[in-house]
Amino acid sequence: MKRLLLIAVALLAVAVPIATAKVVSLGEPTDGSLPPSPCPGKDLAGTENDILCVSPYQMTGYQEVAINAKKRPYVIRRDGRIIAFTVKLGKLTQGQIDFFDNRFNDPASVRISIMRKGKKKPRLHDHRMVAQSEVFSVEEHFGASPTFVLKEPLDVERGNIVALTVPTWAPVLASEQDRSEFWRSSRSRGNCGTAEENAPPSAHMKVGSLRNWRCSYRGERLLYTATYVPDNRTTKPVLPDDAQAGAATGRNRPQELGSLGGGAAAPPPITE
Repeated sequence: MKRLLLIAVALLAVAVPIATAKVVSLGEPTDGSLPPSPCPGKDLAGTENDILCVSPYQMTGYQEVAINAKKRPYVIRRDGRIIAFTVKLGKLTQGQIDFFDNRFNDPASVRISIMRKGKKKPRLHDHRMVAQSEVFSVEEHFGASPTFVLKEPLDVERGNIVALTVPTWAPVLASEQDRSEFWRSSRSRGNCGTAEENAPPSAHMKVGSLRNWRCSYRGERLLYTATYVPDNRTTKPVLPDDAQAGAATGRNRPQELGSLGGGAAAPPPITE
């Protein structure tokens, strides 16, 4: 009995590594709230100041700069997993829903995508698709902020980027934001789209494929966050003073016997 007590005390004195992890919401604003979608918009007596309902369409994109979020808010800082994502959807009229459904031939939908970006010239605009989630329909959620839990978590590595793919269309864009904010899209040079003409379909949806992303849009914010769980990181607890003294003198060496072992229907384009 005395021996068992001594072993228990010895184990308590050992600096046993403890696994620690936290859940992170990538893209979460520092004030806790994404800006609202302009949808359904507002008709101001036919003036040039009408507030339009805009929607990203047939593209993959991510926010590069957001004034109320961390620098490069969707970049992975540590290996881990994406387990869910949330989109903030505009509230559309039935006429607007019918308009977008007819224009893009399908109901609104989204998915999350994991990209690896080139690091050096001339490949700074290259993006390789690493992984992607299943597609989720969002038409029953307009005006809400649904969270979609992935059937299979997506493994991510340090430096990966968590992007949002809109295979059809989805009202997940806040316009009229600060000009310092901008997002990147998978559209190619010369195909960024205008108010008069849609960009060609450009959603990046083939795992392993490499594409050159050349369109960015200022003054707008993509309305999504991703739930990211970093891999466990082991830390050592602070030892009691007597245990530290023992470790320094070697008195506690017998303790080593035990061990415990993430449309824009026409934003102003920036062609880079």
